Amino acid sequence: MDVTITREPKVAKADHLFVLIAEGTKPDVAIAAKAMQAIAAAGFTGRAEETLTTVAGEPKKITLVGIGKEEALTIRCLRTAIYTIAKMAKKQRDRNIIVVLPYALPKLGPGGTTRVAADALAASDYKYDVYITKKDDKSLPISASFVPPPGVDAKHAKQLDDEARAIAAGIRTVRDLGNAPGNLATPTYIGQRAEEVAKQAGIKCTVYGRREIEKMKMGGLLAVNRGSAEEPRFIVLEYSPHKAKKHVALVGKGITFDSGGISIKPADKMEEMKFDMCGAAAVLGTIQAAAMLALPVRVTGIIASTDNLPSGSAYKPGDIITTMSGKTVEIINTDAEGRMILSDALHYASELKPDHILDYATLTGACVVALASEAAGLFSNNDELAQKLIECGERVGERLWRLPEWDDYKDLIRSEWADMKNSGGRWGGATTAAVFLKEFVNCPSWAHLDIAGTAYAEHETVREARGATGAGVRVTIAFLESLSRS
Repeated sequence: MDVTITREPKVAKADHLFVLIAEGTKPDVAIAAKAMQAIAAAGFTGRAEETLTTVAGEPKKITLVGIGKEEALTIRCLRTAIYTIAKMAKKQRDRNIIVVLPYALPKLGPGGTTRVAADALAASDYKYDVYITKKDDKSLPISASFVPPPGVDAKHAKQLDDEARAIAAGIRTVRDLGNAPGNLATPTYIGQRAEEVAKQAGIKCTVYGRREIEKMKMGGLLAVNRGSAEEPRFIVLEYSPHKAKKHVALVGKGITFDSGGISIKPADKMEEMKFDMCGAAAVLGTIQAAAMLALPVRVTGIIASTDNLPSGSAYKPGDIITTMSGKTVEIINTDAEGRMILSDALHYASELKPDHILDYATLTGACVVALASEAAGLFSNNDELAQKLIECGERVGERLWRLPEWDDYKDLIRSEWADMKNSGGRWGGATTAAVFLKEFVNCPSWAHLDIAGTAYAEHETVREARGATGAGVRVTIAFLESLSRS
């Protein structure tokens, strides 16, 4: 959805005006005066998920959308209401809508609330329909004017509009890449898409092929790629603004399809393994948004990409692999491939000596068992960084939950034949994976985000469509913004 934040929407051109109403309140919304008068007569109370529609002249329709008690309003509630608006607008074939939010969320203030709401509105009608050959008019684009809460003047609205558009663009990139089928979104395609985004955003992009990867001795990436007919790619994006005082490296897992390799996965839901490159997509979308926002922080995006398939040449259990760092790994399970390609990418990132390293990966089913889809797992060797990321996540509605990466767990990945093994077994799977990654990090401020449960929605929810969600972009942009203020 194309969203414009404005204090003066063009009511005469709108097909539908939506006003979000908190329970028991009667806000002063001049452009919906008629609707406000109808509240008492119709018995509308503003309870969560309650709606009331009236027919008007200009605009043609006015709908009140309940959001529950004002003091209990959350980002989750707000996204639910906005998704309801998008579904209603699509069903009624509205082309131009106005959305009015008369309240600020507790702790966020008018400006923060406006950006979160505009971001949610921009993503609310998203559908990956590239391969649907017959489209109806419900799929036509919707333009929305968002009227922010009191306290946001016209000048501030323009600034917030620019910010929300940058974040929306980054999230759209992540969702489009994540939802693309594996036969399209190959490592080569991801490299090409990275070059396109870099050119548009004005950042440097270098895409390394197999020959360069072999010269860099990236044994982890090359091992996973051995079973594939597709060449691997190692992608480095560099956003280097003038006067940047901090340097952050973002590392993404780019497994474009994960069959499990020789340790093959069950057939059920294997089609969802196209989402195994959502970590890589998060890196690309985040650096795109950072450049569009002109954040005064140097950001290096690092993506290791291949698919993981079985064949006569595929790596196999019992193999010993020498990674870029020189450390050796005994292969226990070829389905623990994400950590193998990240071992090289994290070592590469560490050699750049950044202030912080953040990595993103749909890494373990164990993390989904622990947290489901409500939060991403957070592992970090730095308490200050972990707390900052948690706070940023709460502020933008992208929850992180910290799990341990204690060295005590290293016993589970010890090997008799190599420096370590790539799987510690079933118990503590998310943590042993993080402890494995930690072995390749040489940075005092590192965080690993296991987004296996949050990177994509298996089914449509009350807040978003099925498929890739854009996980990682919002929280990282909030973190980068916090660095620019410090």
